Amino acid sequence: MAANEHKNLTDINRHNPKGFETAINETTLVKGAGSSPTGTDGNLIWQSKSLMGVTNYKMQGFTTSGITNYAHGEDVNDSKSPYEMVVDYGSSTVSSGSLTPTKFFRIGQGCVIPEASTVTSISGWITVSTNNTVTIALCKITPVEDASAAVVPIVIDEIAITGLNSNDKGVRINETTITTDTLAAGDIIFPMIKVSVAGSGIYMNLIMQTTTY
Repeated sequence: MAANEHKNLTDINRHNPKGFETAINETTLVKGAGSSPTGTDGNLIWQSKSLMGVTNYKMQGFTTSGITNYAHGEDVNDSKSPYEMVVDYGSSTVSSGSLTPTKFFRIGQGCVIPEASTVTSISGWITVSTNNTVTIALCKITPVEDASAAVVPIVIDEIAITGLNSNDKGVRINETTITTDTLAAGDIIFPMIKVSVAGSGIYMNLIMQTTTY
């Protein structure tokens, strides 16, 4: 019987995986999400190759005099772009402000998303020279072609931490519950930052991870 085991059959006698004949070209076989506590009961599915993969977007910046309104990175023409974050957004709430295309196209830390994807995590470190509360807002804007109207950014996630009174002491950030996790191809993402009491020196180094699966 051992000779008849599937692993011992020659190529012409081996059958293709389940669903192979009807699967669309340029797909790959994966195990889908299940519902068991052990995470092992998913079914086999054929998934488009274009929807596979993980991308990491680095966001690094600083301000030596943090303000209570949100602030974003300098214009690309500024000598301290893309890292210095001192441009006043004009509001301490993202939904209460807006940015014109002239501004959001030129934020040094802005990054264009190449394909539709989902934000799965935000991780990294931040240091604060005071013990004040610092809030980072990772935002997205969906530009409209041939339009000059101001756009209200959408918050991907807001992260609040308490400083440790020293830029030599880091606070760990590890977010996996994302407020707005869907990104469209062409979206521009960028960070903003604010502090509860003005004057804090803040340095951040973050990674936002997305998946197209």
